[in-house]
Amino acid sequence: MIRLLLVSILLFVAAKSWALDVTTLTPIEKLTVAYAGFKEPMQFNVTLPASYASEPDKRYLVLFDPHPRSQPHLSGIQDWLSHNGQWPWLETIVVTPATYHKEYAALFEKTADDPDDHELLTFFESHLLAQVDKNYRTHDFRIFSGFMGNGAFGLYVLLNRPQLFDAYIIATPSLADDFLAVSSSAKTQLPKLKDKMRFVYLAIGEHTYEQAHRENTQAFAQALTDYAPSELQWHANLDDKRHYMSRPIVTLVEAIELLFADYHTPLAPDSVISQQGVDAIIAYYQDLSKRKYGFDVSAQSSLKALAKSKLENDAPEALAIYHKVIDLYPDSAYAYADLASAYESLGQINKAIALQTTAVEKSKNMVLWHQNNLQKRLAAYKSQLAAEDAE
Repeated sequence: MIRLLLVSILLFVAAKSWALDVTTLTPIEKLTVAYAGFKEPMQFNVTLPASYASEPDKRYLVLFDPHPRSQPHLSGIQDWLSHNGQWPWLETIVVTPATYHKEYAALFEKTADDPDDHELLTFFESHLLAQVDKNYRTHDFRIFSGFMGNGAFGLYVLLNRPQLFDAYIIATPSLADDFLAVSSSAKTQLPKLKDKMRFVYLAIGEHTYEQAHRENTQAFAQALTDYAPSELQWHANLDDKRHYMSRPIVTLVEAIELLFADYHTPLAPDSVISQQGVDAIIAYYQDLSKRKYGFDVSAQSSLKALAKSKLENDAPEALAIYHKVIDLYPDSAYAYADLASAYESLGQINKAIALQTTAVEKSKNMVLWHQNNLQKRLAAYKSQLAAEDAE
């Protein structure tokens, strides 16, 4: 029976997958960026999430990678990791150069020769990123992804123009010989990053091509330990055992899971924040919303977890928390459904039915699975009440 069920599920999933036209999953548009310092405009590929056309009111995060060949794996991984409810990756617009641009390369070399010359940073801020924001429905939250020389450039941006990106995913940065003055400026620049929350994931291995950069990368990780403010959440994997060419892909996946962990994973009821109570949880998510993401991050799941943990031993307090969730999220079907479940567990089935009826009503704009799930709960409560009345 279990085997038959699994086969049925697999066939259902496969059927839905076969019905897809994969060419529509990651549509690519061309973006032309003119710059006075370039004789020729620079072309970029802008890979849009599959939902971009069908959800015209939705705004999206942006990820930028300076390497043209990163587009296929970035767009593919982004689509795969976001298509199932945006877990673990929130849907994101991916921006990459369309091809090699010799004048951009020359400007990069100019910056390497004189890191105090910030013309390249100005190009990114005032031209490329500004035009992406103008042409597409973007959130303020941006991610930088870079490998080798581009990884070093990402750290250079972090230290010199940190407002350009909110998260930095850096694989095997080319930091030998104080490239881009990243190593020499870390001590003075890192302590300044206090204006908002930021994220850095840094990875390097022991491949032959990485040996020249290991010492300086380790030194940068030590600088993060010594000088990074608490607003900078950082992680360093300095002994990655994967192959050198796997590094940017593996680093991307690991970093994305860590970056959005606070968005997707509720606070445990016994966490330091939850133990401080409802107001502390709400304040925590307000801080995430304002100082990290720039858009609302819901406290609902964490409040639910706290309420559920208290239901058996302190029902009045648990119910008060569930009611608080409804006050905060009055349009949430599951806010009502969770309170209904609490009342059902306490034997108050009539209240459970009333609340679950509201949950079903509020689920009408949700996907069919959620509508059916909430309907089943309501039917179960009504059956339970009928059984009790028949006794």
